[in-house]
Amino acid sequence: MSKPTLFIDNVSIAKKNELLQGDFTLEAFPRLLELLSNSGQFLKPSGSVSYKLQGETNRLGQQILHLNINANLATACQRCLNEMPLSLNLNFKYLIGDVSDNEFEVIDVDNSDDFDLQQASQTMDVIALIEDEIIIAIPISPMHEDTCKELVTQSGEKTNPFAVLKRLIKS
Repeated sequence: MSKPTLFIDNVSIAKKNELLQGDFTLEAFPRLLELLSNSGQFLKPSGSVSYKLQGETNRLGQQILHLNINANLATACQRCLNEMPLSLNLNFKYLIGDVSDNEFEVIDVDNSDDFDLQQASQTMDVIALIEDEIIIAIPISPMHEDTCKELVTQSGEKTNPFAVLKRLIKS
């Protein structure tokens, strides 16, 4: 199966206040699929991703993109190594800037939590953007909220790791 593509002119989408939305399977995101494959030895990666991308021109004439991502993924709990569902609801706001590659690195947008800067492009890869945002949002070590059931000991008695040494001293 070939990877789907979705390239847009982000300035045009914003100026026309267009709405793009859709659903993808994990096969559309090869890096995410590889990341989830490595999270659990015996788990087959599964999940779905839906998105909405809304363009907007604000009252100052700036082009804005609003991206909403809903991802339902199956990953492995790093505590018990069993399958663990992971639901992500992510919202992003991008200011489209008509700057060159050299200027893009110089502009300081880290001071604003309101938006991220996205370079104006006639061929912005929406699928790559969605994949990047999901990969960044996935916890490094996902774990169940509650205590994993398989880690609860059957008896309250703990074995002493030095019991073997104690037997050696007595003999």
